[in-house]
Amino acid sequence: MLDHYVVFRARPGKEKEIAAALQDFGSAIEKDMPCLLEFTWGPNINQGGLDRGFTHGCFARLTTEASLKEEYWIHPAHQVLLGLLDDLCDERFALDYRVDDVIGRG
Repeated sequence: MLDHYVVFRARPGKEKEIAAALQDFGSAIEKDMPCLLEFTWGPNINQGGLDRGFTHGCFARLTTEASLKEEYWIHPAHQVLLGLLDDLCDERFALDYRVDDVIGRG
């Protein structure tokens, strides 16, 4: 598995538009992206990140590392999202890592 996290520093006044763009993206990919195991997004509630201007984040769990480039990145809905983000964000960054083990309750 691969976990893909992205955090966003919204341009002033663009917070609602980032939320709408992430919602639209999630709706567009939920049924037709076989590599996607989970997708979440939401406003940041961590004060340390908020103090640095990071207002939103998203998380995608994918079946394989290869699926990030071979399915997720090239999906038309992802391309639409990328096109919007330059206008909506002052900064964004991603963190990707291979999941070797999951510790959880379940």
